Formats: sequence, C-alpha cells, structure tokens
Amino acid sequence: MDRRAAKDTRSDRKEVTTKTMETLTSGNRELDANDVLAIVLSVLAPGLGHVLLGQVTKGIVILALVVASCGVGYVISALIALDAYFVAKARHAREVGEWETFPAVFER
Repeated sequence: MDRRAAKDTRSDRKEVTTKTMETLTSGNRELDANDVLAIVLSVLAPGLGHVLLGQVTKGIVILALVVASCGVGYVISALIALDAYFVAKARHAREVGEWETFPAVFER
C-alpha cells in the first residue's frame, strides 16, 4: 500500500469516527439511569445489559458465548458495551428489534 492510499484510508476512518460521534452526541435523547445501568452491566457481564434493554435472547446468547469461551469474550466486551449504548439511544427514538446490532439512532 502506498502512502497516498494509507493516507486516504486514515482519512476515511477519521470521517467515519467523526460521523459516529456526531450521531452519538446529537439530539436531545438523553440516557436514563436504566440505560446507564445496562451499559455498565454490559462491561461487567456482557449480555446482561442487552437483557435489561429488552433484547433478552440476544443478551442470553452473548452471555452464554462469554461463559462458554471461558471469558475470552471479555476481549470484545468494549464492542458489546458500545452496542448496548447504541441500543439504549435508539430505543428512545424508535422500537429496536430483538437481534438488531448497532442500530442507527435516527431513522433515515
């Protein structure tokens, strides 16, 4: 990969990150105490936060996979907590599906 392509790739990642942060911080859909608890639970016990947010089957599957992998799933717990955050934000704007992952906060 040449320098120009590497620079373009970094530029694209920065743009995606910027758009993601704008989506997370825009709007007046504040998280309530239940949402914050769900995010914290997702860090401590991946899957429990999703159960609390109403995605029961998805949460149980995540928790079962973490337990079955003898905790190796904790490596990805940051992604699971981020998904719980997106679910918490989106459910204030619209209904979130049982298996919906990283839902868009705003409808297009």
